[in-house]
Amino acid sequence: MDDNNKAAREAIARKKWEESTIQNNFVFGKTMEMYPNLCQILIEYILKTKIEGITYPEREKTLENRIDSRGVRLDVYVKDKDENVFDLEMQVSSSSDNLAKRMRYYQGVIDGDNLKRGEHYDSLKPVYIIFICPFAPFKDFKRHIYTFQERCMEEPSLLLLGSATNKIILSTKGTEDDVSPELKNFLDYVETGIANDDYTKEMDNAVEVVKTNEKARLDFMGYEMDLLAREIIGEKRGEKRGEKRGREEMRKEMNSIISQKDAEIMALKKQIAMMSTNA
Repeated sequence: MDDNNKAAREAIARKKWEESTIQNNFVFGKTMEMYPNLCQILIEYILKTKIEGITYPEREKTLENRIDSRGVRLDVYVKDKDENVFDLEMQVSSSSDNLAKRMRYYQGVIDGDNLKRGEHYDSLKPVYIIFICPFAPFKDFKRHIYTFQERCMEEPSLLLLGSATNKIILSTKGTEDDVSPELKNFLDYVETGIANDDYTKEMDNAVEVVKTNEKARLDFMGYEMDLLAREIIGEKRGEKRGEKRGREEMRKEMNSIISQKDAEIMALKKQIAMMSTNA
């Protein structure tokens, strides 16, 4: 049975790899890792400014603040020469609440990773958390880009500039004229897989190289098979919990029925006793 499950997981993972595009977070991260120049250019498109090189790109970096805390697996985690931190995520989950809470958690864990024991808070460098979404994150708005910073509600012009936190959500579904042609072409490429300029053509070629890389394929297969195995284990645990809850609910219902019957019997006994007394 285990061999059959493993073969099934392997087949699913292989099919997913064959069909994967830049929208797949593993492919996206691996492409950025193998081609850091493309990563740097993309960040520059998003921020509309030049950055002084990338010191190192790291695909799927895992961060944890505490042993018992939830680990964060980052798609692309890079720093420039000034130690500014950039986290780029290919985000496919379409819940805006999920996006907000995920960004909040990522921010905290990234700060915890960068602030070493004994260091002052002033040591924290600017952080840019960037989510690339192949969906519309906010149903009432049609932008390609949404930038969030710490702002005072009472004085909207007042920013907590010292916090140096920046959260950016990009959407492939935007219709407004709010980004550069280069960034728009990239978002269109994420949406359709069609390359329309030199950058996206280079990106597309890089994706093809990644997908023919045997080590990348094996890493992906192992990663996906592990995820599928965890899902199966979770489902089985859920079934067991469901069965346990079902038994508990049935026991409670039976106890309730018994209690109700006991009350009815007691009331009947009292009624009989009263009838006997009156007789």
